Amino acid sequence: MAWLKRVCFAAAFLVVVFIGFLLFVDNKTLVALRLLHRETEPLPVFWWLYAAFAFGLFLGVALCWSAYLRGRFGERRLRKTLREREEELARLRSAPRLGADTAPASPQG
Repeated sequence: MAWLKRVCFAAAFLVVVFIGFLLFVDNKTLVALRLLHRETEPLPVFWWLYAAFAFGLFLGVALCWSAYLRGRFGERRLRKTLREREEELARLRSAPRLGADTAPASPQG
C-alpha cells in the first residue's frame, strides 16, 4: 500500500507541475494590481497566480499547524489527568478495606 501512496503523490505532483507550466505559457500578459490607491509594478499573470497560490498554501499550513498544536496540548493535558486518576485508583485499591467482619478501630484517648 505504501507504493500506491507514493504513486498517487507523484501523479498529483506531476499534474500540479503540468498545470503550472500551462499557466506559465498561457498567462504572460503583464498586469499591475491596484490595492488601496497604490499600484504594483506590472508582472505576468502567472506570477500573480503563483503568489496567490503560495500565500494560500502558507495560510492553510499555518492554520492546520495551529490546530495540530492545540490538539497536542489538549492530548498532553488529558494524558496527565489520566495518569493522575490511575495513580489515585491504584492508591485506593491498595488501601485496606473495612469489611463487614472488621469494625473500624475507635480512638480511645
